[in-house]
Amino acid sequence: MEERRKLPRKYLMAFSSVYDNASRILLGYLCDLTLNGLMVISKIPKEAESEIELYIELPETPQFPKDSLLIQTRIIWCKDDIDPRLYNIGFQFIDISEEDKAIVKQMIEIYEFNREQELFPPLANELNREF
Repeated sequence: MEERRKLPRKYLMAFSSVYDNASRILLGYLCDLTLNGLMVISKIPKEAESEIELYIELPETPQFPKDSLLIQTRIIWCKDDIDPRLYNIGFQFIDISEEDKAIVKQMIEIYEFNREQELFPPLANELNREF
């Protein structure tokens, strides 16, 4: 099969657990990250267009001023993973503080989440429709 990836694959050096903050149920693990959203690999399928507050554990490192992020998101899509037991879930940031946005930017740089920004949908406040 011909390789269509435009950027080389990056293997994560740290795995961040991602939880549904309301239920504190582990959704899965951070797989990809941009300033607009993130992707989680999960054993639990989720309904697209639903909103969820994510609790994201950060790697233990002195580079981050706190040990977790709490971010309001919208589920954009949920697709089967290559492993039939798992799902890939795409989340779009709805509301993220400037402090958390700076941490996300650091994570992208440190852990090489170097993806094209266009792969994720725009932030909710950048869309021309009302929610």
